This record gives sequence, C-alpha cells and structure tokens, in this order.
Amino acid sequence: MKRTLLAFLAPPAAVIRHGCVACTAAPIGVFWLSALASLVHGLSRGAVGATVLGVALWVIAAAWARLVLRGVESDTLQREDSTQAKLAVPRLDESDPLAQLRADH
Repeated sequence: MKRTLLAFLAPPAAVIRHGCVACTAAPIGVFWLSALASLVHGLSRGAVGATVLGVALWVIAAAWARLVLRGVESDTLQREDSTQAKLAVPRLDESDPLAQLRADH
C-alpha cells in the first residue's frame, strides 16, 4: 500500500526508493515535474487546458511508476512472467557473435 500511495503522490520518489532507478527515474521525473508546472500554471491563470494537461501527465507518471514497481517486484520474486526467468544465457563456445556476419564480407 505504501508503494502504491508513494507512486501516486511522488512517482519519481517511488521509483528511486523501490524500483529501477537507472532505467526510469529520470523520464518519470520529467513527466511529474511537467505535471506540476502545468498544474501551477493552470490553477494560477485559470487555464482549464493546462490543468487538464497537468492531471493527465500526473496520471501517466503515476501509472508508469506503478508499472515499474510491479516489474521490479515480479523480477525479485522470479515469477514465470518476469524478465529474470527469460534471460538468454550466452553460449561459451561463441566468442564473437558478429564473427559470422564479418566472414560473409
């Protein structure tokens, strides 16, 4: 519940605390800061369009953060649908994967 609430109130903070920081914290932060700027502009000037845009950007950032948190949780628990369960292990006999392509030229 704490993760979901944090993902809704401050999506970048939720990703930094519980998720994949290097992957998505910056883009989620951009959406969230744009939402804050649009909301401040819309509410201070009475612009309905800017307010709606701010709410939409906030919802996108919150949904994105929640999806990241769900993916990290899935990888941690190593469920069937996690990316950790579907990793391709490189073969040891294959030293250079592009060698075949280079040999053709």
